Amino acid sequence: MLRIRFLLRMPWFAVIATAVALIVRAMASVSQNAVRYPDSVGYHTVKFFTHTDRPWPIPFVFSLAGSDSLRIMFQVLLGTLAWVFLAWVLSSISRFPRTAFASTLLLGVSPQIIRYDVAILSESLSITFAVAALAATLYRLHTRTMVSNVMWGTALTLCVLSRPTHLVVVIVCLVPSTISFVRARARKITMTTLALLTLFGAGIVSLRTTSHVSLLNMYTVISSRVISDDDRFAWFVERGMPNIPNMRTATGYDYAEELPPDVAAIVQLPVGQQPPQLMRVGGVQLATWLKNNGWREWSRYLITHPSDAFAHASQLAGPTLNPPNGDFLPLKNGAMIPQSIFLTWQLWTLLSGVALLAGFLRPRARSTSVLLAAAVLAAWSIYFITMHTSGIEHVRHAVTVSAMIRVLGLVSLFALWPQSRSTASLDELDDEHH
Repeated sequence: MLRIRFLLRMPWFAVIATAVALIVRAMASVSQNAVRYPDSVGYHTVKFFTHTDRPWPIPFVFSLAGSDSLRIMFQVLLGTLAWVFLAWVLSSISRFPRTAFASTLLLGVSPQIIRYDVAILSESLSITFAVAALAATLYRLHTRTMVSNVMWGTALTLCVLSRPTHLVVVIVCLVPSTISFVRARARKITMTTLALLTLFGAGIVSLRTTSHVSLLNMYTVISSRVISDDDRFAWFVERGMPNIPNMRTATGYDYAEELPPDVAAIVQLPVGQQPPQLMRVGGVQLATWLKNNGWREWSRYLITHPSDAFAHASQLAGPTLNPPNGDFLPLKNGAMIPQSIFLTWQLWTLLSGVALLAGFLRPRARSTSVLLAAAVLAAWSIYFITMHTSGIEHVRHAVTVSAMIRVLGLVSLFALWPQSRSTASLDELDDEHH
């Protein structure tokens, strides 16, 4: 115990803790071989406003590195910087600064987060951008300067545009701006509102440029959720979905060269992706209907069948939000700290709820509590949408939300802890005055 207190009081504690976090993360991944997949090429092909397989933030970062080994280093370095930024911001507003700093960095090197550093995919950078966006938002809340505004705008843009589902974050951010706009009787609009509306427009453009990827996801949803269930299948057929012979047994995958040219022209399969059998069996008729009506009818089904929608998301919560270190992707990392420090999403959600309620009841902490509650709402909304817009690889697709549930629990606990000094521990109080 005395040794721990000594370390916490060291004047170079933050520097040492940062160095340790970077070394741990680097040792786990830098010496390993990068893991590529058939669609990995789409993650380093940068296009901003034209037809592209992936939104530009992640391909942009990957394009800066000339090799996969450098991409791993980029993911390690950027990830460490994002978690250090969050640790620094959280420690600056917490009653227990060094404990908050160390706890944040410890969570940031948990195996469930850093294992994706070796993959040429989007997961590592998506987590990094989300952590940086939360840190920048907290920083801007407590420090309104030009620097904080620029940092917030940059981090939020990278986070929102890294995945189509992250557009939800902008919608949540626009709620208070919209309320203020209505209260002012439409006579005043802030620069923040204009910036958020611009970002929302950029997100819509991103959705349109990756619409062929969205159509591929629609096929996976129909294949896994609709054609295998009599009631769902009948519901869709009643609303115009073609009932093509043998389509209900088409649940596997084909090779890309087996896809008929007329169907390929409609679906525009992303580079490296293998087509579901349903594409070939359904032909032009199904492809055309799904392209024009698929997501609209699927959204209508979810709205009109809420119990089914929530049951599906609930069933996936265990394997996706409490991910084992060795999930379905064969990723090999070096020695890492125990995966048990990640704890369960249920525990972190409980901590978030208690801390948010306590913070909301205290006027001085109410603004931070509302901000974090909005972040929790955004995270769970993204999770729900993600689980219903992809029929496969749910563990991988939910990993950013899984990480952010832990982050928000940790941030809520330290940022909203009552600030009364009378009950603070002696080692923390002593440190505050040096």
